[in-house]
Amino acid sequence: MKKSIALAVIAFGLSFGPTLRSAEPARFLIKNAAIVPMAGPVIDKGDILIEDGKIKALGKGLSVPEGTPVLDAAGLTAYPGIIDAFSHYGLVEIGAIASTADVRDLGKENPELQAGWAINPHSVHFGTGRVNGTTAALVAPSGGTFPGLAALVKMDGWTFPEMAVKPVAMSLINFPMTPRPSREGGSVQKETGDEVTSKLVDKIKDYLKEARRYLEIKKLAAANPAVRPPAANPKFDALAAVLDGTLPVIVSVEKAKDIELALKFIREEKLNAVLRGCVQGYKVADKIKAAGIPVSIDSLYQGPSEPEDGYDAPYRNVVELAKAGIPLCFSSGEDPTAGKDITYHAAKAVAFGLDRDAALRALTIDAARILGVAERLGSLEPGKDADLFLTTGDPLDARADVKHIFINGKHLDQANWWDLQYEKWKNRPEKK
Repeated sequence: MKKSIALAVIAFGLSFGPTLRSAEPARFLIKNAAIVPMAGPVIDKGDILIEDGKIKALGKGLSVPEGTPVLDAAGLTAYPGIIDAFSHYGLVEIGAIASTADVRDLGKENPELQAGWAINPHSVHFGTGRVNGTTAALVAPSGGTFPGLAALVKMDGWTFPEMAVKPVAMSLINFPMTPRPSREGGSVQKETGDEVTSKLVDKIKDYLKEARRYLEIKKLAAANPAVRPPAANPKFDALAAVLDGTLPVIVSVEKAKDIELALKFIREEKLNAVLRGCVQGYKVADKIKAAGIPVSIDSLYQGPSEPEDGYDAPYRNVVELAKAGIPLCFSSGEDPTAGKDITYHAAKAVAFGLDRDAALRALTIDAARILGVAERLGSLEPGKDADLFLTTGDPLDARADVKHIFINGKHLDQANWWDLQYEKWKNRPEKK
């Protein structure tokens, strides 16, 4: 995150100023839609009244002042906007061109870096990501043990402050992954994979211990002038909210053995955590459930963690975690070009046994709860942000077409970079 290093450190003290807003009607009415609120029964041929970017009312036959713009949504179904629970939106434009990727910084410990300030609000991927109804996304950095701080943003806006729902939504820890046994020079390595992982976890714990000590001395110095304060350490300052449990932390982990170790680590460090990935979570689902920790499912464009798990392990994993009663959400992972497919990740899990309604909740209200924004997002209810989409069918069905999308009550043009390219090359004159 070359351009965000200074900004991220300064940003802790920044307050958001005025934002740029497009001229939009203060009031808008959607009529005759089948409404799936995710917080109550379906409303057939219902109306949604949007006012000042919020949902003012839902029901049938809503009356509005004369001159209010009206969208007749007969034959369409309204859903709350989908929330992508982990992405690189706005941080990567073309993955193969390094100068267009700003997802990580040098070093292993960068807990103070805020990914939000590196977001390019004009990335083409925000437009392509909205095609299936995604209205908000957690944008996270990557790399190292402590990659930094993720921001929860809307999928539309001129600037990061305008887009931000939570400029600092989550901290991140990339948990060590137990390596496979290997041989060097014909002899087995001196240390087992478990021993290597254990040492790496101890390093993380030592780092957090140093941060706690720093914060304790800083607190003592603030209360007692006789105590000399420590030299300022932005990295440890950024961990204060993590260590006191007020800022959730995403712990990325995959294999069953490592998940168990991560659960122990989370318990001992008293962290407010969300597990991300958990490809072998189904093997220890009872332990994840007992710990009361939600899981963010990573991209399902991947094979099993171990060949012996079977080709369908990533999909069965979601089913088993849901059956265990573990709160779930879906994410597109580290490829923003695949963000448009988040609904199809959920659909794959449904094809292998996940309840369809559970899949829709994981894309909407459950994701909002896990990210701590259920009071604003995730369902269609009066008082919540007017983030929703209107589709011709089931969002999990590739044949369905999202006809309209609203973010903060703004009716967005669905045209995107792909449409522009299609029109450009469709009308290309033939070479004579």
